Amino acid sequence: MSDKQKALVFILLASVLGGATQAVIKIGLVSIPPLAFAFIRFLIAGVIISPFLLKTNFFKDLKQLIPFSLLGTINIVFFILGIKTTTATIGTLLYAGVPLLTAIFLFILFGDRLNQRKKIGIALGFLGVVLVALLPVLEKEVKFSGDLLGNMLISMGVVSWSLYMAYSKKKLQSFSPFVVTSAFIWVTCIGLFPLFLIELTFYPNWWQKLTFSGALSLSYISIISTIIVYLLNQYAIKHGGSILASMQFYLLPIFAYLSAFFLLGEQLTTGLIIGGILALLGVYITTKK
Repeated sequence: MSDKQKALVFILLASVLGGATQAVIKIGLVSIPPLAFAFIRFLIAGVIISPFLLKTNFFKDLKQLIPFSLLGTINIVFFILGIKTTTATIGTLLYAGVPLLTAIFLFILFGDRLNQRKKIGIALGFLGVVLVALLPVLEKEVKFSGDLLGNMLISMGVVSWSLYMAYSKKKLQSFSPFVVTSAFIWVTCIGLFPLFLIELTFYPNWWQKLTFSGALSLSYISIISTIIVYLLNQYAIKHGGSILASMQFYLLPIFAYLSAFFLLGEQLTTGLIIGGILALLGVYITTKK
């Protein structure tokens, strides 16, 4: 199996497993405050992977990976705050802009040039992402579209994650996918701790109202969406490059819609469909050789 074929397998697996992430998180946020959810998510993931780090030079490597990993941490903070008020489907569709922005950052940072076709793809994809983000303003019915603040917070997370994707390929030349993923998990966990303590003053004793569905949501996100999906993403970058790996955001809306439909009862509006098609068409054109 070629490197590209391996990357496509990793992308498909990450899309299938990660497609339900936004919907499952929204279920958990019903009974768990957003920053508490994020901190405990990464704490659980960190504890699970810790025994496997004993055979690596993780603590030595961590110093070099902290600044890079913080880009992923910033994405998590913006996402968890934004998804609280917007919808699972829009959250995923906004992340369809990651391949577009990743291509731009690769050009700016490392000189990876784009041909005319890819520029057109970036323009189309960006237009679609903007349309999705501004749906609450453009539509009279805002119930499904969430609110502008939530969409803007997630959009800032998209920018941060795109930078993380752009730098990942370079980091994987020196570190294994497992070490890169582990650094991201622990840096995010430590970075979220102060925010978790601050939020605790506003939501004291929230765990007393924790529901069974909330606990299941936290478990799924900690193990599947955090450890497995992020690890698959790094392996996809290692074997196929940052732009090819980011194509999982081309597939995620499909699985996210199915998850949101069955778990949350969300429906698609015409404006959202148009924006989603433009975003996905832009990704396809940009990544097509």
